[in-house]
Amino acid sequence: MNEIIPFQDCVRALFDRYWIRQADDPEMFYAIKKQEGDLEAYFRTQFRYHLIVDGTFAKLEKIPFIARPSMGILEFEKEQSYVFFACLLAYLEDKGEDQQFLLQDACEAILNYAPEEVGAIRWEDRSTRKAFVEALKFCRDRYIVEEIDQQIEGFRDQADHEVLLQTTSMFRRVLTMYFSDLSKLQTIEEFECAVQEEIEEATTPKQRIMRTWFLESALRHEELTPEEREALDYGFESWQAEIESHFDFMHIERYKSMSAIVHSEYRYGQYYPNVRNNQTMNAAIQWATEVFDQVRSGEIIPDLYGRIRMHEREAFQLFLTVKEKFHYGWNKEFTRIKSSEAAWKMVLEMLEQFSIVKLIGDKQLYCYDLAGRIIGEYQEEEN
Repeated sequence: MNEIIPFQDCVRALFDRYWIRQADDPEMFYAIKKQEGDLEAYFRTQFRYHLIVDGTFAKLEKIPFIARPSMGILEFEKEQSYVFFACLLAYLEDKGEDQQFLLQDACEAILNYAPEEVGAIRWEDRSTRKAFVEALKFCRDRYIVEEIDQQIEGFRDQADHEVLLQTTSMFRRVLTMYFSDLSKLQTIEEFECAVQEEIEEATTPKQRIMRTWFLESALRHEELTPEEREALDYGFESWQAEIESHFDFMHIERYKSMSAIVHSEYRYGQYYPNVRNNQTMNAAIQWATEVFDQVRSGEIIPDLYGRIRMHEREAFQLFLTVKEKFHYGWNKEFTRIKSSEAAWKMVLEMLEQFSIVKLIGDKQLYCYDLAGRIIGEYQEEEN
């Protein structure tokens, strides 16, 4: 008989995946189900998170300390897709579980569900159909709906394309469950205030810091309140020991401006499945390595908080230096199709997303001391 998957692997799986279905990963699902009590207690005390274990899936309700743009739905290229996604969930709520419906009927219903602020919805507009297809594909790929006959993608090119779809039981668990009752809120502003109030008043400084450590690449100390900074100073060593006692492959490192969980194993979750082979990420790591090397050699001097302030022009010149050193290892798409400026823009976005740099206006940016921890280079080719 196989040994049960360890507690620490269940925790990481719940953080790394949107949800865990019995049909996809029965071994992990049953390991979570068997350890549900211990997992639920851990998430409640350390993060104030809900753990949902249903008959066929498990899900961790992950509410961030600070919401970042990168935490949005990465598959959505247009804001309109979010509107369609919300309207589609409202439509599914009226349909119920395991109910079949036609795509064209959903299109008609969306016209009634959409708020007036979004303006007229014209399905003859291809860009509008593309936005709805993005929402539909997200629902299909997350097992919120199933395709019964025909494929969703056909609607992108043909306005009268028909698809037979069916709801699943999982659509009721898509939206995050909060501890407070938010059902009476009427506007997005009221919702944002209520969520912020819940985070600030119903969580401890430790829980807020733990959320960032586990959900983001690093915690920026400058974003902490005095109370949170004091808690971090006082509790860091005990929190560090506590985390390392639970997870064999993780430890906490603290720098002047940031602190972060460092993994001793390659682990890439569902949210960033292709990052290991992502050329943009490789170039971002090489840029951070170049900054670190220049700090170590004394060419660049950080401030008292471990930050390096530079103009975007200086950052771009560093990128050109990296390109000169390592372009032989970059893929053809990155080197031949993208101009240096376009490639740098992609790298800069990646650096921002992973908290290595922060734009501070007037074409200035901070590079944080996290850059000293994220290093890497290609091996020289043998002649």
